[in-house]
Amino acid sequence: MSRRRWDVPEPDVAHRLAAADAADLHSTTVDGADLMGAELPALVQVQIEGSSLERVRAGSGRWQRVTLVDCRLDGADLANIRAEELTLMRVSLREVRMVGAQLPGVRLRAVRLEGCQAGLSSWRGARLQQVVLQGCDLTEADLSGAELTDVVLRECVLSAAQLTGLRCERVELSGCRLDGVSGVAGLRGARVAAEDAYELLPAMARELGITIG
Repeated sequence: MSRRRWDVPEPDVAHRLAAADAADLHSTTVDGADLMGAELPALVQVQIEGSSLERVRAGSGRWQRVTLVDCRLDGADLANIRAEELTLMRVSLREVRMVGAQLPGVRLRAVRLEGCQAGLSSWRGARLQQVVLQGCDLTEADLSGAELTDVVLRECVLSAAQLTGLRCERVELSGCRLDGVSGVAGLRGARVAAEDAYELLPAMARELGITIG
């Protein structure tokens, strides 16, 4: 299998952004909005396109049926958020705080996550397509039942992550920490760098009932 060389596109954010009132974001569609630094603890049935959501504060909030297209979420606080039916397309998430985020069934397409703190986050049943994760901390993250297609993980921490039922198609991992993962069979079909594979041996032996030593 050849090594993937593609990268995801940057969001096509509007050059001129208009100030938007977070209180008006309910059952609506907005385009070219400046929501930088806004408090967004509750969003319901909202589609936001071509906008800046950099440094938004939504920690411990709840989003329902939210779609973001061509948006920047860089520097946002999404810690402990509960997001149901969340879809992100051509979105960047750089240095985003996502510790404890609950993202069941989230849909990501052409998305970049870089330097995100996402320990103890849940991605159960997620669908990731053409996604790059660079330098992200996914310690004890739950990826059970997720589907990854054309996904690259570089220098990420997946220590003690739950991978049961994970499905991989054209997935690559390089420079990642994989110690203590559960459900290692979920990586079937993925390409793992040789130096990373050694950390998988104890998990593989444990799931196969093999005693080492």
